[in-house]
Amino acid sequence: MMPRFAQPTLSINSSSSQSEETVEEPVSELDSEMANQINMKCKNMLIEYEQMQNVDDIIYSLSEDETSVIGTRHEEFVKSMALITLDSIPITRTTVAGNIFAELLSKKILSMEAITRGIDAVLKYWNDYLIDYPQFFSYIAAIIAPLLLSQNAFFDFNNLKDCCASIRPDNSTKFFIEVLNKILSSKETQNIKEQLGGILWIYNKWLASEYVPLDIFMPYNQINKYFENDRIGVFLLSIAMYDKLKMTGRKLIHDKLHSWISTNISVEIIKCPQFVRALTIAIIIECLNSNSSYEDFFVHGHVKLLTYYIRSEPLLGPEILAREVQCLYGIQIMSAALEYPEGMVLRLFHKLYQDSIISKESFEIWKKDDKFNAGFDEDLETKNLAVLNSFFLPLELNNSDEDDTYE
Repeated sequence: MMPRFAQPTLSINSSSSQSEETVEEPVSELDSEMANQINMKCKNMLIEYEQMQNVDDIIYSLSEDETSVIGTRHEEFVKSMALITLDSIPITRTTVAGNIFAELLSKKILSMEAITRGIDAVLKYWNDYLIDYPQFFSYIAAIIAPLLLSQNAFFDFNNLKDCCASIRPDNSTKFFIEVLNKILSSKETQNIKEQLGGILWIYNKWLASEYVPLDIFMPYNQINKYFENDRIGVFLLSIAMYDKLKMTGRKLIHDKLHSWISTNISVEIIKCPQFVRALTIAIIIECLNSNSSYEDFFVHGHVKLLTYYIRSEPLLGPEILAREVQCLYGIQIMSAALEYPEGMVLRLFHKLYQDSIISKESFEIWKKDDKFNAGFDEDLETKNLAVLNSFFLPLELNNSDEDDTYE
C-alpha cells in the first residue's frame, strides 16, 4: 500500500489548466502513481546521501536528467523528502534532509520558494499528521534547523515565516518553539569559543532578519501557555516586549508597556527574576533600533520600567539583588549577541549605577558569579573583566574608603 503521505493533495483549483510554460508541476496535479515514484526516488536518495554525503546524484536528478520524476517537481521533492523522515528512526535522518536542502539551496539547485512552499505543504495538514506522528513538529523543525544554521543558504526567520504560511500564527507556535530548541541543542552551536552559539546565535539571527515580530509565529496571548523559565522563554518574552516598545512613543513607554504586561503576562512569569533579563534585552534592542548612542540608552521611561519591575513589590533584599543581576546578564547577552560592540557594556554599567538602578552589591555579585545557572547561561563566555576594570576599580576603591571610614 502507498504511504498515506504520498497520496496526492486535492485542491479547489486542481481542474484549472496548466500553462505549457510553467517549469514546475504543482503538487495538486500528481496522480498516485507519480507520487509513489517520487516517494521511492526520494527515499533512495536520502539513504544514499546519508551513507555517502554526496549530492551530485541529487543535483543530476533535479537539474540535468530529463527523464527524472523530480526534474521539474522541486516542491514535491521537498515535500516528499520531509514526509519520508516522519517514519525515520532515529530523528537524525530529518537533519540529513535539512542538510540536503541547505546544500541544494546554496548551490542554487533548489529555489527558496520551492523549499518554503514544499515545507508549508507538509505543515498545512499538521493536525492529520500529528495523530500518527506525535513528534511531527519536532521532526519538521529538525529539517529547518540546518537551513537556518547554514552559512551559505541565506535562510532566515523571514523564510521560516514563509515555511509555515498556511498555519500561522494560531497553529505555528509549537513549531516555532521546536525550531528554536533544535537550534539551541544543535552541535553546530555548541562551541561558543569559536563561533556564536545557542541563544546568542538565535538573537543574532533574529536581529539580522530585521526584527521579525513575534506575533507572526505565535499570538501574544499564547506566551503564558507556552512560557518556560528557560532561555527560549526569555527570548520569546523579550521579543514580545520589544514589539510593544517599538510601537510606542518614548514619552509613553512606561505607561503603555506596563499596561501591556499587566494585561498579557501572568503574575507567575513577572515574578521570575529572569523577567527583568527579558525586559532589559527588549529595552536595549529598542535603543539600538532607534540608533541611540550608548550614553542615551535607558531614557526616563526605561528607568521607570526597570525600577518598577526590580523593586516595586515588597521583596526581600536577596530577591531584589537577583533581579538586578539578571538586568546585568541581559546586557551581557546582548553584547555577546552583537559580537561585543566597543564600549557598550562599560557605558551601560555606568548608566545603571549612576541612575541608582543597580546597586554596587549586585555588580559585585555579577562579577564573581561564574556558576552558570542551568538552562540559562551555558552560552555565555567568561566575562571579559579586563574591559570592565575601569568600572570595577572605582567600586573597589569606594568599598575600601568606606571600610576605612567605618574603622
